[in-house]
Amino acid sequence: MRIQQFQVSLVEKTRAQLPRARQNFKARAFFTLVKIFYARPKIHYEVWVRGKEHLIEIGLHCEADKATNDALLVFFHAHGIEIFAELGARIEIEQWTTAWSRVHEVVPYETLDADLVDALAHKLARMISVLEPMLDAYWKSNGKSKRAPKSRAQK
Repeated sequence: MRIQQFQVSLVEKTRAQLPRARQNFKARAFFTLVKIFYARPKIHYEVWVRGKEHLIEIGLHCEADKATNDALLVFFHAHGIEIFAELGARIEIEQWTTAWSRVHEVVPYETLDADLVDALAHKLARMISVLEPMLDAYWKSNGKSKRAPKSRAQK
């Protein structure tokens, strides 16, 4: 299966597995990765096919400003037991760079095929179903709406 077909199929199958209230995400594909997001594009789910290594990274990426990313990292660490119970022991909650963090899993694969799409769509839909309600609670408890903050150009 070609990477573009893999990405389109993954997005479609993930959307179909989510409850109606979570199906309204946006998706963007770039080369070997696809990003899925709701109101905040910098807080997104990412599926990155690392072809030479035969690995796929799948998870939530926090790529907003450092303060937001650091706060989300602390928040997800505080919910680690629940996250591991729901998503499995292979999940990592980590500081990715000095400014970015993520909740993700690395999955080995042999070929990009329909079975892999099905497995990853199930895994991604499960991640979204577990992590999005947590994000909603985080934004609400911190007095932030679900909408992305306006950029300087929009103000």
